[in-house]
Amino acid sequence: MNMHDKPEAASVTAHPNGLYELVDRLKLEHAELMQVLLKMKEQSIQAEQEADKGKARGTLVHLRLWAMAFQEELDRHSKWEEEVLYPFLNVYFHKQNKPTIVPSLWMLEKDHERAMDHLSSFFRAVHALKPDSDAMQIKRAGAYLTQACRILIDHLEKEEEFVFPLTERVLTDIDYLFS
Repeated sequence: MNMHDKPEAASVTAHPNGLYELVDRLKLEHAELMQVLLKMKEQSIQAEQEADKGKARGTLVHLRLWAMAFQEELDRHSKWEEEVLYPFLNVYFHKQNKPTIVPSLWMLEKDHERAMDHLSSFFRAVHALKPDSDAMQIKRAGAYLTQACRILIDHLEKEEEFVFPLTERVLTDIDYLFS
C-alpha cells in the first residue's frame, strides 16, 4: 500500500484545484484500503475454517503482521481526513447555514473506534496463541480480524456515501462560481 502526502487544507481554500486533489486522494486511498481489507478478511475467514491448527495459527501470525502495517496506513489516512478533509467540509457547509455535518462525522469515528477495538483484540488473541492452542482460540482470533475488516469495509462505504456527495457539491459550486 502506498499512501500519499498531498496539499493541506490551506491550499484547498486558495486553489479550487486543491479540492480536486483532495477528492482524488480520498478515492485512491479508499480503493487501496478496501483492497487490503478484502484480502485480509478472506484470509482470516480461511484461517477460521482451517482444520489444520498449525497452518491456521501460521496464517494468523502472518495476518497479524499484515494487520499491523495496515493499521499504520489507516491511522495515517484517518489523521489526514480529520486534520484536512473534514475540517474543510465542516467549514464549507457551516457557512451555508445548513445543519452541521459533525454528527455524521462522529458516527463514522465511532465505527472506526469499534473496528480498532476488534483489531486490538485480534492482536492480543494472536499473541496469546501457543502451539497447543485449541481450535476455539484460533477461530476466535480469526473472528476478531474478520469482524474488524467487516466494520472497516462498511465504514469506508458509509464514508464514501457521505463524503463523496459533499465533495461533489463543493466542486459543483466551484465550477458554477468560476464559469
